[in-house]
Amino acid sequence: MMLCLIASVAFAVSPDVVEQRLQEIEELRAQRVERGAPPISMANARKAAQGSVVTGVTGSKAWAVAVLNIPIGQLWAGINDETRHPGYTAVAYSELISGRVCGSGRHVLQYLPVPMISDRWWIAVIRHNRTIIDASGGSVRELYWRSSVDPTEVTSAAGQKMIDAGAPIGSTRGAWLLVAVDQFNTYVEYYSNTDPGAGVPSSITSRLAASGVRDTIKAVHKFSAGGKPVCPVY
Repeated sequence: MMLCLIASVAFAVSPDVVEQRLQEIEELRAQRVERGAPPISMANARKAAQGSVVTGVTGSKAWAVAVLNIPIGQLWAGINDETRHPGYTAVAYSELISGRVCGSGRHVLQYLPVPMISDRWWIAVIRHNRTIIDASGGSVRELYWRSSVDPTEVTSAAGQKMIDAGAPIGSTRGAWLLVAVDQFNTYVEYYSNTDPGAGVPSSITSRLAASGVRDTIKAVHKFSAGGKPVCPVY
């Protein structure tokens, strides 16, 4: 019982501590690559520090903010290990088709089952913002992506089978922003701007957007904490 109490105290982080930390790194936001990410209010950041995954939809952009009990390096490793996300996230298939595992600039084929309509596939072109990582000594990190739907990039038999079974997504782009609050806790902003393509009613798109970013944060947190990512922790 005492050990559990000590652990909970060690991992606790208050809204005031999160607010102070965000004020400390505010100038680094100017170095973000993904300038289209919706701004997160301090009120929502403080709410997230109390244990909620706070979500919203701004136009076509779905966003979420959370404070997770996991070191930034461990969470970063999990986020970058997309080929092992199936079984945790809603993506059913994920294949590295070019670039290095966990490396910036990689292209990853992803396939998402969509009930009652055609499943969707896309190629995520994933990059790291080295400028903000280096400027912060690794305590602030940004991963961002854009989509491609060029089927000629997919050369494996398994990958070709997946794209034949679904329809290409319209487009998707987005980003993760991670901020180390302390050695145990990481502040997270995540957003996705997705056009699912033809055949998906706007009512379904808007209804799923906020729940999708919430579920992604929870799933990636679970994978990072217990899924043993192969990406380096730093």
